[in-house]
Formats: sequence, C-alpha cells, structure tokens
Amino acid sequence: MRPLRALHALRDGVTDDSLRVAILVGLATVPFTVALSWDPIADDLVAGGSVSGAPLLLAGLLVGYYYSDRETESRRAGIWTGLAASIAAVLVVVANTVATIVSEPSQWAVVAVIGTPFVLALGVGVVVLFSMVAAQFADWVTTRLRRAHRAPDVSDDGGSTVPDPKWRTILAAYVLVAPPVVGSVLLEIPAGGAGFVFSVLGLLVLVPLSVVALGALFADATAPRSSKTDCVPNALAYVGAPIGTYALVYAVAALRGSGHPDGYAIYAFIGVLWIAAVVYLFNRHRYFDAGGSAVRQLG
Repeated sequence: MRPLRALHALRDGVTDDSLRVAILVGLATVPFTVALSWDPIADDLVAGGSVSGAPLLLAGLLVGYYYSDRETESRRAGIWTGLAASIAAVLVVVANTVATIVSEPSQWAVVAVIGTPFVLALGVGVVVLFSMVAAQFADWVTTRLRRAHRAPDVSDDGGSTVPDPKWRTILAAYVLVAPPVVGSVLLEIPAGGAGFVFSVLGLLVLVPLSVVALGALFADATAPRSSKTDCVPNALAYVGAPIGTYALVYAVAALRGSGHPDGYAIYAFIGVLWIAAVVYLFNRHRYFDAGGSAVRQLG
C-alpha cells in the first residue's frame, strides 16, 4: 500500500503546476553537479567522485525565496527540487559502481554492486533533506525581511511587539567573550601553558558562538516592531558587513597565495561581527530598550 501511495504522490507532484519551477530548478542543477563531481580515479578511467553540494544549495535558496510568498509551501517545493536534483547523485553513484567493477578485484566489485541500492537510497534522502532545509531557510529569511513582518500595523491599544530577549543575551555574551579570546591568540601565548589552553578552548567556543551570534543579530534585527513606536534596524547592513568582510578577506588572501585564507577570513569575520554587535546593542538600547519612539532606519 505504501509504494502505491508513494507513486500517487510522485504523479501528483509531477502534474502539479505550482511545483513546476521547483522541479525545473532541481533539474537545472544536474549537469553542474555532475561536472563538479566528476574526478579522475586512474590513468585511463574517469568516474564520479564525491557529490558537490554547491549547486543544490543555490537551488534550495532560490526555490525558498521564490515560494516564500506563494501558496505552495517552501518545504514541499524544496523536497521536489531535491528529488529532481538527486538525478545527479544517482549518476555519480552509478559511475562509482561501474568504476569499481572495472578497476577493483572481483570481491570489491560484488560489494559495490550489493551496496549500490543502499547508497542510492541514502544519497537521494540526503539530497532531498538538504534541499528542503535550504528552501525553508531562504523562506524564513525572506519572510523576516519583509516590511509587513518587521513593522506590522499598530494594535488598537498602541502597544508594541517586544523582540525575544534571548537574542540580546546571546549578542551580549559574544561581545564579552570575543575580545579576551582573540586577544590571547594575537599575543601568541607560548604552547604548553595555561594561557595556550585557554586560547585553544576559547577559539573552539568562539567560532561556533560567532555563527550563533550572527543568527541572533539577524533574528533580533528583523523581529516585528510597531511601526510607530520602535526602531526598524537595517538588518542587511548589520549581517551583511561580517559576511562581506569574510568573503573579501578570503578572496584577497587566496589571490596573494596565503596558506590559510580561511583563517584570516575567520578573524576578520569575528572582528567585524563584534563591531556590528556592539553598534546594534547600543542602538537597540538607545532607541528601543530606553523607550525611544521614533521610527528610524539604523545602519
């Protein structure tokens, strides 16, 4: 019964006009994914390597943005984008199996043939899940950036919407933690001492905390606020500055032949994010927490 239901669901999805864009976007990723995943594995043999996720990520984000203001849920659209895009994963897995049969001993060829159906099922599932999550994320970001969400009509009693205080707490924690950790690294504390251990542990905490802080900054800046009583922060400026700095520093370091461009980019990202968090918290306290009433575009 379940296989029949699955077939009916596939038929309904393929014939659903509202999912046409999602399916076409997924199909468009197939040649790019295959091209990026095609690796030489022997002198005279070329086959699929690991599946590249960059085209799928871009497709999921595009689909989430496109369906954010449509009746079809971005979650459903993302699933169908992933199903269409999974054709590339199937081609890569089959190519790997064929390459194994041709180039490896017979026992490994048998293992590859037996394991292929399981790898295919896992690969398709991962692609669909990845696409769905990317689409939902893009939908969430797009929805929060809309003016109708960020500055809803004032209620009859003139009250205002209060942003979740946990985002402010996360930002404050980041502002306090970042300077001593980065300072200990820049001072080049010798290995083996307690200060070195603090630096290593601090970085292990600070790097994921910076990602969480970036999300908290975006969530708080895009929280609904009364259009008459609260400030409307420029969320793209606050969040875009750290991300843009990371991309710029990484590109410059890579072009100059640096051995670790990601390291320079991460430190630049942390520094600019710290400045953005400090400025945002100051403006938040000045125009919102302290009871400011003017509508301002903070940037």
